Amino acid sequence: MSTNPTTISAPPDTPFIEVTRDFDATPEQLFRVSTDPDLVADWLGPREIEMELQQYDVRPGGSYRFIHREPDGTEHAFRGVFHTVVPNERIIQTFEWEGAPGQVSLDDTSYEPIETGVRLRTRSVFPSVQWRDEMIAYGMERGIRDSMDRLSELAAQEPKPTRSQVVVDISMSLDGYVTGPGVGLDNGLGDGGEVLHSWAIEGDAADRAVLDDQFARTGAVVQGRKLFDIIDGPHGWNDEMGYGAQPEGNTAPPIFVVTHSAPNKTRLGDRFHFVTDGMESALRQAREVANGKDIVVMGGGEICHQFLAAGLVDLVRLHVAPVVLGDGTRLFPADSSATVALELVEAVSTPAAQHLTYRVTPQKDN
Repeated sequence: MSTNPTTISAPPDTPFIEVTRDFDATPEQLFRVSTDPDLVADWLGPREIEMELQQYDVRPGGSYRFIHREPDGTEHAFRGVFHTVVPNERIIQTFEWEGAPGQVSLDDTSYEPIETGVRLRTRSVFPSVQWRDEMIAYGMERGIRDSMDRLSELAAQEPKPTRSQVVVDISMSLDGYVTGPGVGLDNGLGDGGEVLHSWAIEGDAADRAVLDDQFARTGAVVQGRKLFDIIDGPHGWNDEMGYGAQPEGNTAPPIFVVTHSAPNKTRLGDRFHFVTDGMESALRQAREVANGKDIVVMGGGEICHQFLAAGLVDLVRLHVAPVVLGDGTRLFPADSSATVALELVEAVSTPAAQHLTYRVTPQKDN
């Protein structure tokens, strides 16, 4: 069990309490064990108290209710509502002891990545200083410390993340183009290039399964500056497109843009991180947040090929559309370049695309 201490701060004459504890885990690990309804009864509350969990629906608007039974049979019921839930980052919820109806506190919990793991920080505001002090006197501090110790024990049992795979994932034509000709800020896919992505927008159930599986496996994205300028432009990603076709309601993974200099202003917000010291740095930063999930190099074609030529790629996933464009942006340059040996590991065929996954295999010495 971790020996990290639990810090409880209750400034005099204020209705606040702050609880801080460091855990030897990732934010993803701690978030899972702390919100899984099957595990909540194993950590929430003092050790000697029996817990009956009646409801625990961790989503915006979801509610919870549980009962603590003391050794003498005395019962205490608690309930609340989840207002904000950002997986692996933050939860805001209410907390109410049914023995004092109307005395509702608001808890704001954050999962903060630190060098040694994750820092769990909960800031609670009570309806009055008097009620805050009464809860402390009733034994809240003991319950908090036991809960944090028990949660630490659960987190230590959670499997550690595996090493992230680097995946080049891109749609292309049968003749090797990832856009049509005439690419520009107002024509991001080039003339006729929309057909390359029709599988993701208008595809059948098999296409959607490929897309959903790809999103579920992705922990971070790497892309080049040219692609970023297009998707950040006035005709780029928007709410209707889902900012990269992520399933509704899911948190989109962070994107690391390889560039010589960061732009002064962006339209799309803080999901994008600009890396000015090369591909390896972008890959290192992506690994830090991917939590063992795939790091997807999604384009454009130039940076996909650069990652391949540098030997930084584990898998190549191509979505080959049934079209010959004849011109546009190449995935593989016309000039001579490094040889990359591939082994086919999966193929899914639909009317809109051939979804081909290759493993990059080591080159044999001659």
